[in-house]
This record gives sequence, structure tokens and C-alpha cells, in this order.
Amino acid sequence: MPRDTHEIGPKRWILIVCAWTIVGLLFTVQEIVLAKVDGGHVNWLVFGALELIYWNVWAAFTPLVIGLAKRFPLTGPGLVRPIAIHAVASFLMAPLASVTEYILVSGLLRLLSRLSDLPTFTDSLLSMSVTGLLTYWLVVGLYQSFHFYQAALERQTRAAQLETQLSQAELENLKSQLHPHFLFNSLHTIGVLMQEDVEAASHLLVSLGDLLRMALERRDNEITLQSELEFVDKYLEIEQTRFHDRLKVFMDVPPDLLRVYVPSLALQPLVENAIKHGISVDSTAGRLEIAAQRHNGRVWLRVRDDGPGPAPGSRLRFGVGLTNVQSRLKQLYGDESSLELTGGNGRGCEATITIPLRSSHEDARPDR
Repeated sequence: MPRDTHEIGPKRWILIVCAWTIVGLLFTVQEIVLAKVDGGHVNWLVFGALELIYWNVWAAFTPLVIGLAKRFPLTGPGLVRPIAIHAVASFLMAPLASVTEYILVSGLLRLLSRLSDLPTFTDSLLSMSVTGLLTYWLVVGLYQSFHFYQAALERQTRAAQLETQLSQAELENLKSQLHPHFLFNSLHTIGVLMQEDVEAASHLLVSLGDLLRMALERRDNEITLQSELEFVDKYLEIEQTRFHDRLKVFMDVPPDLLRVYVPSLALQPLVENAIKHGISVDSTAGRLEIAAQRHNGRVWLRVRDDGPGPAPGSRLRFGVGLTNVQSRLKQLYGDESSLELTGGNGRGCEATITIPLRSSHEDARPDR
């Protein structure tokens, strides 16, 4: 169970005494200024001692007031009972504090041989009791305000934790959809190759096993661009065996970008989409370009093919793979990311991911 944050420990005792001492000093300054304005004689030492005694008496009573405020909070539907309890407590505690203050002050003035400065017991009890009532309810109000503020912070913290857990669950769900997606496509490629070259198909099965092992070992939602490119290279081994010498891969990735973080399994669906809808449908196509670029605090990841491209005037649509990538980008980066699919000038298609630039030496995300 969490520790009670309202428990009065040594540090809180010190804070309470310091707070009431500051209040006493402020009232001392007020009394001195008023006396000066009236032209009277001012003994600031006596004024200060009297005020500090009174307010530090309330410092001693404050833990008791806080305890009552905690036991009978002014919240919920049944307010009559706690209000009544606090009313009775304030009418008992205020005179008690006044009597305590009177005894201490009279003792101080007796030591200073200034008993003539002491008001009568009745006058002191009446005036200080009224102030004591206001002080009691002030302490209750401050405690209640702090309690509300702390409760609001706890609700915000819990809401943030739940939101993070929900986002993590959604990301894991999208990744679980993505794994079988490229697996089925890879098995289809191997199945086609089995009719042409059994030895090559056997080699591809081994490569596919390595690819699946890499995918299953990945637990993070973000990895370095270098790790993502290693995964893409493994996937391209399968496709290059299928297309033989026709598939040519061109990489344009600056070395300084290899350590930036990118979403895990972000590039592979773009590469798969380019091969499936571009290169595989046109025997004259075979050029695949993978590039990364830094621009205005962001990273652009591009995959382009030289396939036939979309028909003029047609609307480009995302399949399962690209839709999942787009959803994961939204979960990880919100509006700071995007996935665009554009056609070339009559030839080819280009997919571009835009994400915030963040290297491995910068702020680490909790879900990384």
C-alpha cells in the first residue's frame, strides 16, 4: 500500500513551524507599521514575541486540525456531519489556543516586567478566539485544497499510465498483424519458386527462418535505422533469389543516420509493397531505391520502384501492410509523423515516411 502522504513527519513539522513563523512576522510588521502611523511608541521585540507566540501555538494545534480534516473531509454527499464536527472542534480549539497563548504571553511579559501591556483575560480570550475560529477553518480549507490538488495529480498520472498501456497494447496488436502478413507473402514467393528451382526454394526457407527469428526477437517498438536495414536486407535475400538478376537494390543512407531511431518493421512493408505492386507486375522493372534523409529536425525514409506506377487519375490505396505502418506511426508520434504514397511521372511509385529525428543519445522513450 502507498505511504500516507499526509502523515506528519519531522520535515512536515518543520514546514508547519516555519509557515506559522512567517505569518507571525508578517503580523508583527503590520502591528509596527500601524503603531508608527498612529505615532505611538513601538517596541518591536515585544510585538514580535507576542505574535510569534500566538501563531506558533497554532503551529502546535495544526497537526490536530489536519488530522480532523483528514478524518472528516468536506467532500462527498454527506457534508452535514463533517461540517458539524469541525464547527464543534473549532469552538473548542479556538478558546483553548487563546488560553494557551495568554498564559505564555503573560509569562513573557512578567519576565520583561511589562505586565501593564497585557490586556485582561476576558478581552484576550474574546479577541483571540475569533481569530482562532478563522484560523481553524483556514487550515481546514488549505488542507482540503491540497487534497483536491493531489487527487487531481494522481488521476492525471493514472490516466497517463493507462493511455501508455493502451498505446503499447495497440502497437503490439499491429505488430502481430504485420508479422503473418509478410510471412504469407514470403511463403507464396517460395511456393512459386518450388516449381522452378527446388534448391533455391530450400535456401529461401532457411532465409525465411532467419527472418522470422529476427522478427520474433524484436521486443521494442523503435530500433536504430541500421537494425531496420539489416532486417530489410534479409528480406531482400528472399526476393532477389526469386527475381534473380532483375532486382537491383540501391541504398542512399548517410552514415550519420544509421543511429537514429525508427519504428521497428517500418521499411520492410514499404519494400514489400514496391516489389509486389511495382516490380513483380512488370518484367522490365527491377530498380528498388531505399533512401534516408535529414530535413528540419525530421527524418525522411523513402522507398521507390520503377514499376508501371498508378494509372493516371487513379487513387492510391493502402493495403494491410501500409495501413498498419500508418497506424503505428500515429501511435508512436501522433501528428509529427506521416506516410505518403505518390506516383512518379508516368513510371514508378514512391512511399515516404516522415518521423521526428531522434538519435540513440537523446531522450529515450519509455516504450523503446
